[in-house]
Amino acid sequence: MFRNKYRLIVFISIIILLLLSSVCAVPYIKLVINGQQIYTDVPPQIVNGTTLVPIRIISETLGAKVNWDGNTQTVTVNMPQETLEAHTVDSFWNLYTSHNSITEPKIGDSVTPEFKNVLRKALDLLKQKDFNAYMFICAYIPEIDEQPNKDDKIGAWTDGTTLNVYFNSNYVKHVVTASNNSWGVEYTAITLAHEAFHESTYCSGSIVVISDSPSAVEIPAYEFEYSVAKHLGVNQDLLNWIKQQITTRID
Repeated sequence: MFRNKYRLIVFISIIILLLLSSVCAVPYIKLVINGQQIYTDVPPQIVNGTTLVPIRIISETLGAKVNWDGNTQTVTVNMPQETLEAHTVDSFWNLYTSHNSITEPKIGDSVTPEFKNVLRKALDLLKQKDFNAYMFICAYIPEIDEQPNKDDKIGAWTDGTTLNVYFNSNYVKHVVTASNNSWGVEYTAITLAHEAFHESTYCSGSIVVISDSPSAVEIPAYEFEYSVAKHLGVNQDLLNWIKQQITTRID
């Protein structure tokens, strides 16, 4: 009896050692997206020579929305486009080529000296790192002004009649303060791109403008803003914020 128990203990010990050795032999696979290491609940694995990674965390990190349909056993990934919409490109180049020269937007008298400085830095940043977006803004935004808005969540908006862009003076205070570490300048630059996109839809008569859904208006503008932000190399927190604006508006 003792000998049988001893053999059983030895056998179990060998099995445990084999399992531990196989676990230790599995290499740790790092998941890096856009230069940032991502940690997941289910780690990447190599199965039969193929590397498997969780689709949800990758998709959502890149700004997509993932849906699972248990009835059809289907995973759906909706990825925002990171390029200008075709109608916007066409209308932009038609407008651009019809002018001998395109100048920067006028900075109105309502803009405080502190924010004027931020605006000039934002336009310079666009000119250096995304010249097409800079020209796009010059083509569509005639003037930039500052005005208070009751809704503090609104950072800027476009006047559909004059096409002037207004920055919320209540929000501008935070932007000016943040400009010391470049965040305020980057935010201002991509906001100008966002509003220029809206103005391009007014000029092109896009169906996006007359849609009953606010998301239909905002999603493509945020997609364009996201593409410009990537070209500018803004910090990851700001990129994540833009992606959140997109995903929360996807039905």
